[in-house]
Amino acid sequence: SDEMEIIRGTISSNNQPGFTTHNHIQLLLNGEETFFKMLNDLEGAQNYIVFQAYTFRTDHIGMKFAQLLMKKARNGVRVSFLNDQIGAKIPSKLLKAFADAGMQVGTFNDYSGGRGRMQVNFRNHRKVVVIDGKVAYLGGHNIGDEYLGLNKKIGFWRDTHVRLEGPSVLAAQLATAKDWYCCRETPLDADWKVHLPQSNSNVMVFHTGPVDDKHSCLLAHVALINSAKKRLWIANPYFVPPESLLDALFLASLRGVDVRIIVPSYSDSQSVMLAMEVYKEPLLSHGVKVYEYKAGFLHQKTMIVDDSFGCVGSANFDCRSMFINFEISVFCTDKEFIQDMDGMFENDFKASRLLTLDDFKNVSTMRRITTRGANLLSPVL
Repeated sequence: SDEMEIIRGTISSNNQPGFTTHNHIQLLLNGEETFFKMLNDLEGAQNYIVFQAYTFRTDHIGMKFAQLLMKKARNGVRVSFLNDQIGAKIPSKLLKAFADAGMQVGTFNDYSGGRGRMQVNFRNHRKVVVIDGKVAYLGGHNIGDEYLGLNKKIGFWRDTHVRLEGPSVLAAQLATAKDWYCCRETPLDADWKVHLPQSNSNVMVFHTGPVDDKHSCLLAHVALINSAKKRLWIANPYFVPPESLLDALFLASLRGVDVRIIVPSYSDSQSVMLAMEVYKEPLLSHGVKVYEYKAGFLHQKTMIVDDSFGCVGSANFDCRSMFINFEISVFCTDKEFIQDMDGMFENDFKASRLLTLDDFKNVSTMRRITTRGANLLSPVL
């Protein structure tokens, strides 16, 4: 179809594998299901594990992962662990324990030793786990108790991840291999043999970052939004879009596309909540349905375009993700997967409140000034 061609064109210009067939893809909702499956697969690892985290807490679940990774390394499994110094802030004691257990550790944004080649502003926001080249996990979950809803202040944490098998696993591994080379200047210790499962899902893993020739994360999102004919459902925790994205959403709604956006009703970042408020009224006045998720903190980054694409990833709808973070997403054209995402969205709509223009009638001038002030800072939040 035309849409596929537009998306392909936008994405293949980024020197990536594009869509692959013969994949198995599974939608994972929330921390319990994601961590349970992930720990299970890690336990079964035979040859190697690639583990890339943006946030890796040393709390209960974090230590469960840490201990399992060290155990596997001691038992002769090659474990490559990549973390982002800004996001993860892993105590050096634990990183030393990792190294002592025989794990290879790479730190993105490591300024010690004066190698500050990465700008301080860059974040490696990818969350990727690969096991034996056969299974990969990616999506919105970092590693920490709050993802299990155990942080009293944040409460229930609503997030989405995917589990992949097939050639798409190697496409996910490729993203980490590039990051690994960037940090360590050595090739990632992994196999590149394709393992084919029994399924036949059409899946593309798409990774983007500030080193791309083009703003490929932004272009891919604009292309997807522009391709929508019937519906465009989006759930995203940090909705502070660059102008071109916002205009694309307005235009989609004006063309008669059913545009719905779910955002959190509260956040782990007050400044982001304030910055997001500026967009709600203009979206509503263009006919976009804006929902605030009420059942907990919404952190998932998901999207459905018509019945053509289901998307799950790490990218937020903000300048940071579009231009300066390293991100990774998965797109799937599989009818069954899109149906699973449908059900997920329907439940999320039910757990949300639909906003109306009346909600913005009596907003004080001071409030408007505060939200606009936060919005001005939004490109650097």
